[in-house]
Amino acid sequence: MISILLVDDEVQFLEVTRMFLEKGRGIRVTTATSGDQALEVLAHHKFDAIISDYAMPGMNGIEFMKQVKALGDDTPFIIFTGKGREDVVIDALNFGADLYLEKSPDPRTQFSEMMQKVRNIVTIRADVQVAREKMRIFSSVMERFPGMIFRMKLNGRWAFLFASAGADRLTGYSGDTLVKGDPAFEMIVIPDDRERVDQSRRSALDSGGEYQVKYRIRTSLGEEKRVVEGGFVVPGTDEEILEGYILDLDIVGNGSVR
Repeated sequence: MISILLVDDEVQFLEVTRMFLEKGRGIRVTTATSGDQALEVLAHHKFDAIISDYAMPGMNGIEFMKQVKALGDDTPFIIFTGKGREDVVIDALNFGADLYLEKSPDPRTQFSEMMQKVRNIVTIRADVQVAREKMRIFSSVMERFPGMIFRMKLNGRWAFLFASAGADRLTGYSGDTLVKGDPAFEMIVIPDDRERVDQSRRSALDSGGEYQVKYRIRTSLGEEKRVVEGGFVVPGTDEEILEGYILDLDIVGNGSVR
């Protein structure tokens, strides 16, 4: 069920719109006849979207929207304007409106457009929230990950295209520093292990498969660490790119990695 707060000083318009949107369409509409009344409603209820007329006595739709945004409420906001009010549309979008609707002399067309835009914006917002939650979970996991995630490219020498925040804990160098190549990651690898690491990566490129190799690194503080690197070839590109992980074996232990 999609919940909407509809704000307009015309009571008849509110009732007609509410009846149209609620009629078997999975939408529940709460109405308010002014920005002040709408703010009182918002103090106690959350909605999936807010639709507000621009031209209202006292607080207009944009002023109402500013107050909503000032409260930290990021509910999708749609502004209703009269036809030909491009200045209002520009101001509304600049101040944070997600969409706008022009009032039409054809109520059926207007209500259908309203319903479609509401569904679209609610769907988009839900997708964004899911993506944010996934990123939050990923960030939380990565904070506890005993190592780093990487993407690297062979272009004469191995160069990181991406190195996660765990690079700092693992090597003493930030991910950005490793991407810049200062120092090059191969210089962190203990000299006796460099050729073996290089051969493992190149073998994966040749076979198009996965690889895993254990070796030692020297951190920025001079500490020697045992690590295991695993990865795979990134498909669908003409470049020689690998993605994978580097785990700190002194934390996870030999028994948990082949």
